[in-house]
Amino acid sequence: MMMNTPDRTGLTPTDWLCLSFLSDIGPSRLSRLYTYLSQLYAEASSESLSLFDPSDDKNNALNCSVDPKSHLSFELLRKLKWPEVTARQAMAYLSQGELTKEQAEKRDASLTWLSKETHFMILQDHEAYPDALKEIKVAPAFLYVEGHLDALLSSKIGIVGARKCTRHGRDATFQLADQLSSHGIGVVSGGAMGIDTAAHQGALQSNSTPTVAVMGTGLLHRYPSQNRSLFEKIVERGALISEYPLTTSPRPHLFPPRNRIISGLSMGVLVAEASLKSGSLISASYAIQQNRDVFALPGRLTDAQSAGCHQLIRQGATLVRHLDDILDEYTDRLQPESAEGKSCSSVAQGHIVSNVIQGVPETASEDARTVATILEEHQKNEAASMDFDALVHHSHLSAGTLMQVLMELELCSCIENREGHYRRC
Repeated sequence: MMMNTPDRTGLTPTDWLCLSFLSDIGPSRLSRLYTYLSQLYAEASSESLSLFDPSDDKNNALNCSVDPKSHLSFELLRKLKWPEVTARQAMAYLSQGELTKEQAEKRDASLTWLSKETHFMILQDHEAYPDALKEIKVAPAFLYVEGHLDALLSSKIGIVGARKCTRHGRDATFQLADQLSSHGIGVVSGGAMGIDTAAHQGALQSNSTPTVAVMGTGLLHRYPSQNRSLFEKIVERGALISEYPLTTSPRPHLFPPRNRIISGLSMGVLVAEASLKSGSLISASYAIQQNRDVFALPGRLTDAQSAGCHQLIRQGATLVRHLDDILDEYTDRLQPESAEGKSCSSVAQGHIVSNVIQGVPETASEDARTVATILEEHQKNEAASMDFDALVHHSHLSAGTLMQVLMELELCSCIENREGHYRRC
């Protein structure tokens, strides 16, 4: 749905829609124009208010100067680094409504799509446009949204990682996304296979805070096709969003730029699994540029799929062992955890203490089940925690294997570690 009235830039949503179809345009040039016109409006409005005099015959001319659209020209667009052909097409449209046949078809297809109840195009001055996203260097002039606009308003953590992920990475991501969502933190990711899919699925599993997928295509071309059913579930409770025209088909160069939107929407970005050459590290780079927190999930020392995460940790990213490693960064911005919360570690000013022992997930390894049972039986008999050496003795696992098992159990909130002593929770 779309209201076709001019915003502070003097252009209507349809104008912005048509400008996005021009040759060699791209989101960055649209963003540059939107920023320029918005600043021009703000400056002109401020000057008009300070100089306003109802008895002055020049009042009408003064008010006209507040309309940024009246300042648009071919020369201005060229100064904003628009290519010559793009600038000429833009002025032909803005002055005479001229579009090529292909551009007119794209406009008509887009307006048809926008006529549906859960389809939106929101400019930066729309109340649903996230404030956090306005802060980034190249904020999209507008977003296409399919689903629920309120999904954009919650506090969010971005989760990114490898498409070809390991079982450990997938399971840990699912569990953390489930827990984050249960704590009222929205999960935003890119809708790709692997870690992205696990993140969205985990958030949906919680059936609480909506998840948002930032697409690297137009919303008329949902990609990848293997995730069609996942996208439908996201739309039912959350939102799919894109800065690209609706008819934009998948192209490799379109995916990296959308990572700046994932980080831009988020308080912080968790890299769940990434090799040294993973595109997920682009999201971490954007997060640093945007002054967002960076979190990394460690993996096995010999696992190349986690080498990028280990590098981030060495560079200062927060190592994530369990949910509280993320929550502790935002205690001043988030509500204290409710009794239904799934974390057994400290949150905000106190501890959640429960006599109910959380079941071990079906996806847990046999070694994890064994260690969980040992801790559970030990607590029943002696009501005490066990240290690492005691667990090595009782489980007959090597120290390296046990470390991985304990991390697995911590990530699914089945155990807690208090100064090297472990107990079931």
